[in-house]
Amino acid sequence: MVSVFMKTSRVQACIDYIKFNHEAEGFEFSEEEEQSIRSILEEEVEADELIQRYIDSHDLSTSYHPPKDEFSVYPHTSSLVNFFSIKERTKLRKVEAYMANLRSAEMLTDSVQNTYDFAYLKSIHSRMFGDVYPSAGTIRTTTAAKRTVFCSPEFIESAAEDIFTRLRKDRYLCQMDRETFINDLAFYMGEVEALHPFRDGNGRAARLFFYQLSMNAGYDIDWSLVDADRLLEADISAIDGDYQLLIDVLEEVVI
Repeated sequence: MVSVFMKTSRVQACIDYIKFNHEAEGFEFSEEEEQSIRSILEEEVEADELIQRYIDSHDLSTSYHPPKDEFSVYPHTSSLVNFFSIKERTKLRKVEAYMANLRSAEMLTDSVQNTYDFAYLKSIHSRMFGDVYPSAGTIRTTTAAKRTVFCSPEFIESAAEDIFTRLRKDRYLCQMDRETFINDLAFYMGEVEALHPFRDGNGRAARLFFYQLSMNAGYDIDWSLVDADRLLEADISAIDGDYQLLIDVLEEVVI
């Protein structure tokens, strides 16, 4: 864990990152939520404690009975099977967003000293969404599309092997000048976006992965300057092999 003396500027940068994700999901980032995130970043309280408080205060059911398929949605709903047996999508998304934010803050206090590989991306997803979904961190087995078709499930493992082997050979983008770093970061962000390895939560897991990778490489990202709609369009273009829009976005926010 980091020191309790995490710099105020770093705490605010992490809050800006989480706020970006929260608003990109369509939610308003309240002062209460910001304070909860800040208290984790400043190590005043553990994420586990805040999550338990949320479960208690919202009277969430913890009597989970695993269905036959834990990796699918409930019949006649669009809600993934979850530990609280919530079938109403709007309610589930709010619970998911809140807990994912707390876990993101927790992960941002970690001293990351590992290789930025597929296993690490899966561990981020597992930790970020594991309080809600039994399927967190597991590779999807169904086709996925959102304005474009993502990698077919049977090719996810082999495609991931190619992407992350190349990233390792590129030394996780360390010791690069800014222009090269931004160009390569855009490429890998586009590749992982196209991979889309999980049923849900791909964007948030990948953003945390690349945010940590960027800091490890000696760069930062000012998330307060990122426009969510513009980033989405850039991500879609990158999936189609056109990285220029994403490069343009990163040019404005990579420090």
